[in-house]
Amino acid sequence: MAANYLNSDPFKPLNHLESYLLRQSIFLSRQELKVLYWATEGKNNPEIAAQLGTATCTVKTHKNNLIAKLGVAGKAGFQKFLLETAQNIWLT
Repeated sequence: MAANYLNSDPFKPLNHLESYLLRQSIFLSRQELKVLYWATEGKNNPEIAAQLGTATCTVKTHKNNLIAKLGVAGKAGFQKFLLETAQNIWLT
């Protein structure tokens, strides 16, 4: 999946995800984009926080902002968005 991208260009998966979102007129901050990327990779909040060098509560704040920006219905809607995004980006 996306982890294969990391071996060649560390920014390629983020750029690919950002391009996908921009085509849908979804505009995210770089940190929100990183949180979304790691969430699509199946990472939980503490793992994402460790990856980004930030606090778990900051990751939760980013996820809440993502839920609002993506227009999804709560955590269940966010999980559905993650699955659909992963299928559309990493499996194509």
